[in-house]
Amino acid sequence: MESLHHRWQLLLVAVLFCLCNVESKPSQVERIINGENAKPKQFPYQVFYDIEVTKQWKQTCGGTIIGKKTILTAAHCLDGRSGEIQRIKIYLGAVDKSNSTETGQQIVIVEAGSYVIHEDWDINKKSNDIALIKLPTDLEFNQYIQPAELPKPNSLHVDKNAIVSGWGRVKGFVRTEHLQYTNVITLSNEECQSLLREKKFYSHWLCIAPGETTTCSGDSGGPLAERNPDGSGTVIGIVSFGFGRCDSKFPAVFTRVAYFLNWIAQHINES
Repeated sequence: MESLHHRWQLLLVAVLFCLCNVESKPSQVERIINGENAKPKQFPYQVFYDIEVTKQWKQTCGGTIIGKKTILTAAHCLDGRSGEIQRIKIYLGAVDKSNSTETGQQIVIVEAGSYVIHEDWDINKKSNDIALIKLPTDLEFNQYIQPAELPKPNSLHVDKNAIVSGWGRVKGFVRTEHLQYTNVITLSNEECQSLLREKKFYSHWLCIAPGETTTCSGDSGGPLAERNPDGSGTVIGIVSFGFGRCDSKFPAVFTRVAYFLNWIAQHINES
């Protein structure tokens, strides 16, 4: 009996050892559809914002700093809520937005109406999905908070290496509190259209190739960026829409920033 009891003890120890080892490994469900955890100062142009509706804060979308007073984001993040939004809370310089004492993190709150949506935004066609949030005072730039550059006019960005980042839903459809990113490849419009099989394909769309990584709900409005030689980023796309339940078998679609440079110039809040 003692021998049997001893064997059960050894078996129990072995099981506990295995469980501890499994739990200590990094979990793939903590990734933005197989993305990676961002490091502080890695994406200083990235922001996230919540909206206040009926006196309750709701997690909403990402955005990109493009000036001391201007955040670039997607129209669908703010559309249809102009009568409901009371305030917008913007997280800047953050990696772990749940940690209010995080080094470099700042929060700016703006009042309702402090944004502009593209006048030709069409929610059904998913066209002209672009908006700007205007800040009341200048941001103070530092290592954690920096603007992204805007692309050159008529930039096509075909077969380019790019990075998409955000706090959107991860595998399992749970939002992450830690900023995620993934490296992607851009497609030509012709190739993207053939993969999407859309009857109407807009030239102001920009796609990334299907793969193991993709964007998901909550990444909307955030940046698709190219890395510059000096380490800064150029925002070339705005997370707009995808297919199914964040299906990586299809290209994710972004708003092509280069197409809207004139519109941005007309509405940017840098005076």
